[in-house]
Amino acid sequence: MTDGDRFAPRFMTDQELRQWFGLSERALDRLRATRFFPPRDALVNKTDRRSVEVFFDRRAGLDSHPRIGGTPAAVDGEENFGD
Repeated sequence: MTDGDRFAPRFMTDQELRQWFGLSERALDRLRATRFFPPRDALVNKTDRRSVEVFFDRRAGLDSHPRIGGTPAAVDGEENFGD
């Protein structure tokens, strides 16, 4: 977790999303028009920042951090290919 994550709200308004991710109003509108961009939560009328981070990670071809849904690799023992 970075210091920025610690102080950033989990749910953000569109204005906060634009500022946090460096998006113009037009860019966010275009992203919202796709079916892949995370929608606003109906109860709070804000968007989950972590789901937007995962969206951008996937667009960039990056694995998501384990704390936001990725599955970390684990060493499960020594391999034995001779058997």
